[in-house]
Amino acid sequence: MISTENPPLNSESSDTDFTVTHYRELLKLAKQNFVFATYDDIPWGSRFVLWRHDCDYSLNRAHGLATVEAAEGVRATYFLNPHCEFYNLFERSQHRLVREILGMGHKIGLHFDGAFHDVVDEDSLSAHVQREAALLEGLYGVKPLAFSFHNPAASHLACDAEAYGGLTNCYSGRLKAEVPYCSDSNGYWRFRRLRDVLTEATDPCLQVLTHPGWWQDKVSPPRQRIFRSVYGRAKATLQLYDEGLDAHGRENFSGASAALAFMRPLNLQQYQFCDMLWISAQLEALFDELWRLHQRQINKLCKAIMRTQWQVPAAQINTFFEDPCLSLEGWELFSAVFEDSWQEVSGIAAGTHQEWIAVRKQLVSGRAPVEYARLESGCVYLCQIISSLAAWGKTSTLGYDGVADLRTVGLSTCEEANGDLPNQADTINANVDADASAFSQRKWAQFKQNLAAFCTSEKKP
Repeated sequence: MISTENPPLNSESSDTDFTVTHYRELLKLAKQNFVFATYDDIPWGSRFVLWRHDCDYSLNRAHGLATVEAAEGVRATYFLNPHCEFYNLFERSQHRLVREILGMGHKIGLHFDGAFHDVVDEDSLSAHVQREAALLEGLYGVKPLAFSFHNPAASHLACDAEAYGGLTNCYSGRLKAEVPYCSDSNGYWRFRRLRDVLTEATDPCLQVLTHPGWWQDKVSPPRQRIFRSVYGRAKATLQLYDEGLDAHGRENFSGASAALAFMRPLNLQQYQFCDMLWISAQLEALFDELWRLHQRQINKLCKAIMRTQWQVPAAQINTFFEDPCLSLEGWELFSAVFEDSWQEVSGIAAGTHQEWIAVRKQLVSGRAPVEYARLESGCVYLCQIISSLAAWGKTSTLGYDGVADLRTVGLSTCEEANGDLPNQADTINANVDADASAFSQRKWAQFKQNLAAFCTSEKKP
């Protein structure tokens, strides 16, 4: 029975349950034993399931689940909260998502926040439900079927008539008494695990409550899923601001962080992450991230030329880069591969780089702080060298900047590895991988010779 006094019987996190793949499996199980019903036409006396979503955190995730449901030929009811702290029904993008959910054949309901209105009796509940139902109908042109309480108090659940304000009450006395209930509130199965319920199929009917924010592509604990929803929305909002200025030819004054602008068209995800660090004044973390990005850039440029021009098998490239004894600095590796220094091709003075090497060592040791202004100058410098090296890479025979994904030059990568190339199914030079003797031994041998020279000589950037 639904009650605020019912303790959770199954309060352990089950993170692997809450993936989109698992969700699709649950829908298939439900279809085997139940008929999907909606709150305006409950087929009492039959084996039905009321499949509902309280949209607490993300309409984007709601849209994702609605797409999966539509593909499986089922309809659900999406309960929308006009007072939600995580989305705004009046925003163009969010309004569009709900319209598309309706277009897939799903229904909408009202997710009612009784605490917002300080509801104390059934008369005030009816009045507020009716008013908010009219609001949703005005927004979407369809009347919501039912309402569910958002974070209900005991006084709310005591209002157990079948309808209030013209909407079916999901917590009516009859539904609570006659329809078993399964919920994923707080990111875990509070009473029974839904897969077990659907597999056993011993319930005569069922009301299933899920919250779309919990169901994502990757396995993660609930708080991380909330972070993805919140941060994803924040990124989209900031991107909307930037694109609006671009579209109208306006200046987008960003201060020193404008040095990151080159990265935006090359690797949007990397740009957004670095931009977040800069805007939130996490400059130590940003300096370190940009330093690693520059090192990865050199590694990716080297991998690209080894694979596409030297025709070195992917397995040998991976073995080389994964060797724990490989202690080369980025500038040394670049010189050994390209027979030139990255400082010369990018116009950076070697002495200048030495100064920032000292700053990085100071940050790594943690023995003395680095002033904010000095750190910001360092971040600007790192952006300059990454940008200049990217420009060089694009104009070279590689035609590759080292910042974008290697797939932009036709090289597939292992998804779970940090830029490693797949040892098989390499789309470029697949025949070379099958017959290692066919690749150019000369360039690979010359590289190893240059590398040995570097390792035995004094290291000078």
